[in-house]
Amino acid sequence: MQKLTAQRQAILNVINQSDRHWDADAVADALKEGGTPVGIATVYRGLAALADQGLILSIQLADKKRYERADKAHHDHLVCTSCGDIEEFCKPEIEHLQDLVAKENNFQIQGHQLLIFGNCKACAVKGL
Repeated sequence: MQKLTAQRQAILNVINQSDRHWDADAVADALKEGGTPVGIATVYRGLAALADQGLILSIQLADKKRYERADKAHHDHLVCTSCGDIEEFCKPEIEHLQDLVAKENNFQIQGHQLLIFGNCKACAVKGL
């Protein structure tokens, strides 16, 4: 287990204080605004270490990784490809189907992420 340095604790605090899906640049900006400037390379390393330790969760999007609190109940994501907004949802029917597929294939699920890409309501109304 890696040491929880002061910088990593500061990163963890930023992420744990919101329901937002953070990228490394946003974390670095928040730290700077909060009076704790941390270099972007340190932020990237810190995020990776915190995710490896299970203290935060990572979501791999097409452009970059996003990070969120690890203490949330399981959920999946709708990702707007126009504005970048991420909406969380949970549907027991989807979870059941995933379990069924795994059972049919003698597969033991260790975890999963479901990302659905498209346009959010606001972007669809704008015609994006």
